Amino acid sequence: MKLFFLIVALSGFVYLFTACGSPDSGGPAANGLSKTDSPDSRGEAVVAEYLKRDAAPFRKMRVRFTIRTEGEPDAIYEIDNWRKQTPEATTTLSQIVKSLDNTDVASLIIEPNGQKATVVTYASSRGEFRETDTKKMFFGGLTAGELLGEWQKYAFRLVSEKEIDGRKVFEVEGKLKPDADSVASRMVASFRSDNYVPVELHLFDNNGREIRTYKTTEFKDDADHPYAAKTKADNPIYKAKITIEIVAREFPSAIDDSVFSRERLKQNMRK
Repeated sequence: MKLFFLIVALSGFVYLFTACGSPDSGGPAANGLSKTDSPDSRGEAVVAEYLKRDAAPFRKMRVRFTIRTEGEPDAIYEIDNWRKQTPEATTTLSQIVKSLDNTDVASLIIEPNGQKATVVTYASSRGEFRETDTKKMFFGGLTAGELLGEWQKYAFRLVSEKEIDGRKVFEVEGKLKPDADSVASRMVASFRSDNYVPVELHLFDNNGREIRTYKTTEFKDDADHPYAAKTKADNPIYKAKITIEIVAREFPSAIDDSVFSRERLKQNMRK
């Protein structure tokens, strides 16, 4: 069961700093709004632009995770992710392809836009599929929900325009909507003003305590799809530190629908 939640967690990291918007999401960019527009309008525009720029019908990535938890040996995993986005949903197949302990685990994450995500795995020992939501705690004390981003659960406003490490950024505050549920009641996110790639993300609980910190340490300024190439995450509650590196990233013109099927998930678990 620990490995099941681990694959969900690592898959979630891929979304958090590479976005999970639909191909037609977004609105006017913050740069296109007047300084006289409200902080709420400009904050919502920043997040919408971030999601819009990263969205693509198909994407494939390999991501390396180095996980360091106090009192435990370091763990290194590489995961392949195949993602399909439509205006209705985002579907992702994730599989661990390299680990020190030869772990081989896969998951299928289905995210209907505006609805709760469902995580599907296949238990080969029982010959059955399992479904769960994204609220459970797992390796390092993180939840799949927080790592999936869940941007739609928050109402945003622009807090400031400043510099971080010499780069101009839009600093945006997000507060959890009254009808939404998440481990973080508030977030503060900073996006580069030139390409909207996230630079930092801070998550806070309902007592105002900072529970997660994410900082981008390397960027890839790809002309079409710039992204955070290396991100470091800190979970002070569980004393865990995770380094996330995007090893390879491509945008194929198509990925066969069978890749995102339960049958493919079942096949991968039997390898």
